[in-house]
Amino acid sequence: MENSVNVELRDNIIHATYIGEMNMDLVKQAAESIRQYVDSNEDCKILYNTLEMKNPPMKLALEMKDFDATIKDKVLKSATVVPGAATAFMASIAFILSKNHKVFHNDPEGAEEWLKS
Repeated sequence: MENSVNVELRDNIIHATYIGEMNMDLVKQAAESIRQYVDSNEDCKILYNTLEMKNPPMKLALEMKDFDATIKDKVLKSATVVPGAATAFMASIAFILSKNHKVFHNDPEGAEEWLKS
């Protein structure tokens, strides 16, 4: 499995998909791509899909927390789809400052529906 991050805009939702083992470079690459979409769109919604990501270390969750703090005022809603409890815990740390963030366990469709509602 190749380690990668893909960020794209679909149906007015920024989709960030994380695959494999994350490192600081990949997390910062994703953050920069997300920031470009956030800066060029109003009423942003973000779906972080971590179903194929290995459990991240704490330092990456803290990096995402710092990044999220810089964009939170421009984001209406965000959701993280997680494969298990360890990633859910890291997501709760990463998005603790978010105005409207929700974690979904193995349910990307539910997360997308919630973001659209």
